[in-house]
Amino acid sequence: MTAVRRAQAEVRALDVEAYRAAIPGLATLIIDAVATGAGVNFLEGVTHDEAGAWWHAREGDVASGRTTPFVAVDDGRVVGSTLLIRSVNQNSPHRAEIGKVIVLGSHRRRGLASELMRAAEDRARAEGRWLLILDTVTGSAADAFYRSLGWQETGVVPNYALNPDGQPWAATFFWKDLR
Repeated sequence: MTAVRRAQAEVRALDVEAYRAAIPGLATLIIDAVATGAGVNFLEGVTHDEAGAWWHAREGDVASGRTTPFVAVDDGRVVGSTLLIRSVNQNSPHRAEIGKVIVLGSHRRRGLASELMRAAEDRARAEGRWLLILDTVTGSAADAFYRSLGWQETGVVPNYALNPDGQPWAATFFWKDLR
C-alpha cells in the first residue's frame, strides 16, 4: 500500500487486503452520494449491503492488478474514492478508465476529488497509460469538475442511465491524454 499525506486527508492506493477492509467505508460513500442525487449506479433506497456487494464484486480485479482503488482517509474513515481500471486488451495497453470518484458530502469542496484524480493520473502515467476515459451525468457538478481538470468531451448519450430518483439522464463521455 502506498500513501501520500495531503493537507485534508491521506490519499492512498489500496492493495487487495486494505481494499477488503475499506469496503464498509466505500459502501457508505455510495449511500451518501445517492442521498445527494449523484449518479453512481444506484437508485434511492440502496442499502449498505447492496453497495458493499458492488465493491466486493471488484475484489478479483483489485487482486489481479487490473483495478487500483484510491481512497482519501480522514481520522481513519474513508471519505473519498476513485478507481483506476486498466484495459486488458492487447491493442490498448496505453488506456485506462476512471471510475467511482466519490467524496463524502461532509468533505466536499476541500480538494479531495482533485487529489484522488491526481493520484490515479500519476499512477496511470507512471505505468505508461496515457489515455484515460470516464463518463458522468451531463451538466452535473462532476461534469464541470472534470472539465476544470482538462478532460475533453467525446460526446453525450441521452437517457444513458437513471438518476437515483429513477429519471433518465444523459451521460457525457470524456477523455484525457496524459502525455
